[in-house]
This record gives sequence, structure tokens and C-alpha cells, in this order.
Amino acid sequence: MMFKRKLIVVLAITLVSISALYLANSDILKAPNPYKTEVFKVKNGFGYQINYNSKLLIKQDYIPAIESNQTFCTIEDANRVAHLVSTKLFNKENPKITLENLNQLNIALNCNN
Repeated sequence: MMFKRKLIVVLAITLVSISALYLANSDILKAPNPYKTEVFKVKNGFGYQINYNSKLLIKQDYIPAIESNQTFCTIEDANRVAHLVSTKLFNKENPKITLENLNQLNIALNCNN
């Protein structure tokens, strides 16, 4: 009788611990990102903007970190960079985009290629 009671207590503690660990690592308890991204069409390509609580924070018509005024070749490229900037802002990091970031995201820097 005592063994069953101890076994039930151990199982209950284990179940609670596993549940707590799952919730701590799931998106259920994480705050939503208040930075929202939007990709838009510009003359020769695409740009993006970042809104914070429905207010325009960043409007980027050109690919950051390169010297020429080159627009993003695809919606997907603009969206990947916008998402990275949004994530950096959410994590309280410097939102600056570098050439290394662009390379890691496979962003096309020349729409003719």
C-alpha cells in the first residue's frame, strides 16, 4: 500500500515537471512579437516596413547594407530581411542588417542573375 502511494506521488511529480518543461519551451507562454512586417511593391522590385503597435517604425525601399539603391528582387527576399529586423527588435538587439546577414539569408543582390 505504501509503495503504491509513493509510486503515484513520483509519477505525479514527474508528470508536472514534464508539463512545466514543455510549457516553458513552447510558444504558448511567449509574448507575441509586437513588430509586424509588411512587404510592398516599389518601382523595380520590393521593399518592406516594420510597424510597432500599428505605427510605422521602419520603411525600407532598398536592400540595406549595400551601397547602391537596389530594391529586393522578390517578395520572399524582402520578407526574410523584414522578419530578421523584426526579430532583432523584439530581442532588443541592434536591427542593423549586414552583408553577412544578407548572405546567410541568400538575398539576391542583383535581380539580373
